[in-house]
Amino acid sequence: MIKVLYVGDAAGVLGPNYIASPFNVENKGFSIHIWCQPVLDALNSDPDIEVKHLTNWDAYRDFPRSPEDFAEYDVVFLSDVESEVLLLYPEWTQAPMGPNRLRSLRDYVEKGGSFGMIGGWSSFSGRFGTAAYQGTPVEEALPVNCIPAGDDRVETPEGTWIEALDTNHPIMKGIPWDDCPCFLGYNRIISKKGAKVLARTKGSNDPFIVTWKFGKGKSMAFASDISPHWAIAFQKWDHYGQFFIQTVKWMAEK
Repeated sequence: MIKVLYVGDAAGVLGPNYIASPFNVENKGFSIHIWCQPVLDALNSDPDIEVKHLTNWDAYRDFPRSPEDFAEYDVVFLSDVESEVLLLYPEWTQAPMGPNRLRSLRDYVEKGGSFGMIGGWSSFSGRFGTAAYQGTPVEEALPVNCIPAGDDRVETPEGTWIEALDTNHPIMKGIPWDDCPCFLGYNRIISKKGAKVLARTKGSNDPFIVTWKFGKGKSMAFASDISPHWAIAFQKWDHYGQFFIQTVKWMAEK
C-alpha cells in the first residue's frame, strides 16, 4: 500500500452574509470546501493508494515534525500552503517551539522519501511572494528554484497550453498530452541543473512538470493548480485522475 500525505487545498467558507442595517449584520452559514477533493477521490480509487489529507489549519498543528515522522508516508504533497504554516507552531509561547519542519521534510526526501509541490497562489514563491519557499530547506529538495522575490504567478485568462517533452516517462505515459486542455495560470519556476523537465508551457517555454533525484529520494514540481481557477479545464479532463495516480506510483517506486 502506497501511503500519501496531501497537505493544503482547503478553505472555510462564510456566508451568505446579510447586512440589513448598521445594527443588523448576520452570517447565515459556514462550511469547509476541500479544493483537492477530486485528486483525493482519484487517488483513493486506486486500491494500491491510501491518502491522508491535512488542511492548512490542521497542518499548522499536526504536520510531521521529524524525518522519522514523515517516514510513515511514501509520498508527501504540498499544495497551496504557505511556508509559515509549516515552519511555525501553535506553541508560540514557548522557546524553542520545536523542530524546523521544513528541514525535516528535506531530510526525509534526502533519506529516500518522495515529495511533490503543486502550484497555486500559496505555492513556490506565490502571490506577492507570501508562499515564501524561496531559500528554504524545502526549495533545496525541489527540482526547481522559486523566483527570488516578488510574485511568481503568471495569469493567463486567454489560456496556457503545455507541451509534453517526454511522453515515455512513467508519469506521462499513456496520456494524450496533445489533447490536454489549457490552464488559466501557473507559477513561474526555474528548473535546476540535473532536473528532468517533462513538460513546459507553449510559447514561453517555462518549466511545467519537473522531476529529479534528491539524495536517495525523489521530488517533482507541477507549476499549475489542481483546481479552479487555474485548472478548471484540466480538472474536468478524462485523464486528470490518471495523471496523479501515475505520478504517485512513480514517486513511491524505490
